Formats: sequence, structure tokens, C-alpha cells
Amino acid sequence: NDNRNATKWDRKKISKADSKSRSKGEDDGREIFKIQLAALPAGMEEVLTPMLLYNSARTTKTFIHPPSPSDKDQDDGGYFTIKAMITESGTSGALGATGGQKSYFWGRVTENKTGPNIISIDIKAGLAPTQSW
Repeated sequence: NDNRNATKWDRKKISKADSKSRSKGEDDGREIFKIQLAALPAGMEEVLTPMLLYNSARTTKTFIHPPSPSDKDQDDGGYFTIKAMITESGTSGALGATGGQKSYFWGRVTENKTGPNIISIDIKAGLAPTQSW
């Protein structure tokens, strides 16, 4: 595990890849990341919780944290967009409906020599194909 990867979602260090990215991620340096929503008890579905993000080798792992209550209308980190994509088109986790929801996204890791690496998720390319991991 490369501990230079961000352990917390830093919205100031996250960029949204542009829509010119290839849809299959071939030869453009992108890889597929799984993003999971936590399963919440009935009646608490609107509670904002961190989402888990990782790649298939689990060499890149972090959380996407919701904006602070004072920033809910200023979601510059993509939290609400990613959450909506998962709730609208995602699949259930390994535990079925009780295990939350997940979706796969194209993204890339950019090495940052002066701090944590930067994970960029391409939300304009749509969801990546479902994976078996």
C-alpha cells in the first residue's frame, strides 16, 4: 500500500477529468475505481456519509467525504454528482440490499511529490463497466 495516497478526500485536490477522455480508458492512463455507498437504516437514507473509493489492486484507497454542512450548496468536489450516479445506476453490494450500493468509475492517480497523490474521477464519461472484484 502506497501511504502517499490520500487517506481523506481533499476536495481542493480533486479534479474532474474532461469529457474528451476515451470511453474505454485504453492507453490514456485511466483505471477503474469502485466507489461504494454505505447502507443506512430505513429512514436515514438522506444522511450524508463518506463513500469508499479504491482500485482493484487496492493500492489506491480513500474516502470521498460529504461537504461540510455550511458547504452543502457549494459541492465543488463532486460528492453529490457521484452519489446520484451510484443511487440511480449502481448495483447492490455483496450483502445485497443491506450492503449498500456501488458503481465503477474511470479515473487516474496523479503523483504529487509534495503531498498526497491526487485521485481524479471522470464523472463526464459515465460509469465504467461493472467489474467482478
